[in-house]
Amino acid sequence: MRHIHSFILIAWIVCAGILVSSCEKPWDRVPGGSKEDNETVTPEKPEEEKPSEKEFVILFTNDFHSQIEPIEADASSYADRGGIKRMKVLVDSIRKAEPNVLLADAGDLVQGTYYFSLLNGVVEMMVLDELGYDVRTLGNHEFDKKMTGLGDMLALSRVPVVATNYDFSNTAISGYIQDSAIIETGGIKVGFIGLNVMLENLVDPTACEGVEWQNAINVADIEAQKLRQDGADIVIALSHLGYEKTDRVYYDRGMAMNTRHIDMIIGGHSHTVIKRPDYVTNLDGDAVPVVQTGSKGVFLGYAKVRIDDEGKPSFTYRLIPVDSRLDSRIDKDFSALIDVYSATVTDKMSEVIGHSPRSIRKGSPESPLGNLTGDALVWMAEELYGVKADVGIYNSGGIRAEISAGDVTVGDVYAVYPFDNVLSLVTLKGRDLKKLFDYVASSGGLPINAGVKMVIQDGTVKSVTVGGKTVDDSKTYTVATIDYLVNLGRYGLENAMTRRDAPYIIRDNFVDYFRHLAAENSGMITAAKDGRITVE
Repeated sequence: MRHIHSFILIAWIVCAGILVSSCEKPWDRVPGGSKEDNETVTPEKPEEEKPSEKEFVILFTNDFHSQIEPIEADASSYADRGGIKRMKVLVDSIRKAEPNVLLADAGDLVQGTYYFSLLNGVVEMMVLDELGYDVRTLGNHEFDKKMTGLGDMLALSRVPVVATNYDFSNTAISGYIQDSAIIETGGIKVGFIGLNVMLENLVDPTACEGVEWQNAINVADIEAQKLRQDGADIVIALSHLGYEKTDRVYYDRGMAMNTRHIDMIIGGHSHTVIKRPDYVTNLDGDAVPVVQTGSKGVFLGYAKVRIDDEGKPSFTYRLIPVDSRLDSRIDKDFSALIDVYSATVTDKMSEVIGHSPRSIRKGSPESPLGNLTGDALVWMAEELYGVKADVGIYNSGGIRAEISAGDVTVGDVYAVYPFDNVLSLVTLKGRDLKKLFDYVASSGGLPINAGVKMVIQDGTVKSVTVGGKTVDDSKTYTVATIDYLVNLGRYGLENAMTRRDAPYIIRDNFVDYFRHLAAENSGMITAAKDGRITVE
């Protein structure tokens, strides 16, 4: 199905409705985006361009996050931008205009919309093949449905996956992953490596069981040099490390500074919009461009790479906006293919389960949505197990959206809780429960249930009660939480005396809780702050 017909790139040869003899090049001005976008991102060119022996175009995406449809029209940023149908118009157009084109992705292709939550990556894998991706790497969210889910997705696509500093040899999916790849286009051998983020504290340990993370700098340079020895004319790193240094040691600019054999870094993870390439000097004194498109497919990355007779690369780079001006050229066959899946998603996600008279916000140390979440966990424990939990606790990072005023749909709840976690019911001694509360305090407050009342001062617990009583070190308490937190093996949860995991994905349990609230309150779904967590 990847041979769906392309549309001719009219916008590149038409100006003000009149054919002109001197046509703009694709990197000068590509359809889509505002005048400001195009003026801002058009790269500067030298006064004289020396002819190159070899050249090709690399198109790229990163952090697509299952954004199959355009971003909502009322979104606060990039409203009505993106959409895979529009993206295909650009990819097909550039392939029509250029002889040697490659398409790559730098990870986190999945997670973020109902498509992934409901259809488990089927659509995203189909898109890889339909758009003709040549190579990709993994992001942290590729592990969100654990190793079995990742394996299922890998089996659905023909696109090679490179992950240079992940060792999959002790996993069941090792056969799907390559350390590197050389892909030839127009007689040019392009080497690709994958640089992958450290999964510790980022991914549920059970979701990446058996995967070994290796020193990205050392492994990258060794593999890049090997590709050179195998005949690669250029080496491109598909990186999911992030652009700037944060609390993690490895990042794109640092990789460029501390290696010798990487010619270009196509980044991801940090969702950084890099409109002009960031040239970073490597250990040999060469300038390595670091680029990234942001996220959600609002831009398509474009770089024309020229390799001179001495093997030195040069780059012409820009970001191509993906917007509504591409709509008239959408491939009807591809659109129909996507629409089949869209209908399924829309039917499920549009079901109204209640009404919220006002927006239900998230935040810390306490928020209406956080309180609702904590109370929901306690309710789930009783519904699923008939157990009265003393504490319900959730991680703030697991709440990814808010509830707007108006009708509340299944899709709204899925947006708030997109991850494939399950309810975990554990028992702790009071001394270990105190460690869990220490974690809540150090985090500045987390979603917690109404039975807890906590005062935080300078990031520590000043006072806390459970059910109106101080915590007894020797007493046993029942905690309703999610498997992600328990699997981390920290915060006192590693000392759980007993543990039971629900057989259902927790977002569906949250849907049930929202239905419960509506049934108990004449169709209304409300939540409020009540002082269960305060900071002095």
